[in-house]
Amino acid sequence: MTEAGHRVGVSADETLRVLRDWNDLVWGRCDWGRVPEFAGPEYTRHEPNGTRTVAAEDLAREIRGRYSEPVRFDYVAFAEDDMAFVTWTMLDRPGGPISGVQAYRVAGGKLVETWISAMPAVVWPSPPPIGEGDPEANKRLLCRWYEEMYEQRRFEELAPQLCGPVFTRHEASGTFDVTAEEHGARLATAVAARDAEVGATAMISAYRVFAAGDRVGVIADSGRTGSYVQTWRVENTKFVESWWAGFASVSWDLSQGGSE
Repeated sequence: MTEAGHRVGVSADETLRVLRDWNDLVWGRCDWGRVPEFAGPEYTRHEPNGTRTVAAEDLAREIRGRYSEPVRFDYVAFAEDDMAFVTWTMLDRPGGPISGVQAYRVAGGKLVETWISAMPAVVWPSPPPIGEGDPEANKRLLCRWYEEMYEQRRFEELAPQLCGPVFTRHEASGTFDVTAEEHGARLATAVAARDAEVGATAMISAYRVFAAGDRVGVIADSGRTGSYVQTWRVENTKFVESWWAGFASVSWDLSQGGSE
């Protein structure tokens, strides 16, 4: 299992500026001709069905073919150096709103890589603004979540130490609250069934973790099930909120590109 780093040299403020302009000036104004100004020249997209690299001009034509009106996003973003994580709901989508968790990498003042595992037809409540926090301590909390609770199968013991007392979950099925004890029992039951079927193999085969303020984001691969992007909010040294849209149907390569 790998805990990750990232490329440095791009500030978090610059990363968030590029992302804000992408949403406000391109999507918010339906100005698809400006896509090459903010993405590319080649843009690697890790998507629910696989990974592809697309030229900015081709991406502009692709988006123009799907959207003829401005698109508004209700979103909150945080960044660590060149990596940004966004929790969003697309409000003006033909066919109805969708929500998701997405990660981006910025280089040369443009978006060059993105990760998104699922886009369920659900409307999550507006995320709270990014608050103050200890990013390094929050990363260590995430590592304990995966490496001690998941990999050592210590769900009912450690869930009350790592999350709660009320843990708000935003998932593909909607938003719901659980207590730490309920969440630990839920995980223990699900993983016991999984282990009975395939054996007690690693739950998380690789992950990359980033943090800013009170938020933590990961790009991870579960091996058997697929890859995913997820964010958490930390309060009083525990996870109190999580956004997870679901697994991709494939495993992304986390050993190359900006995920190193």
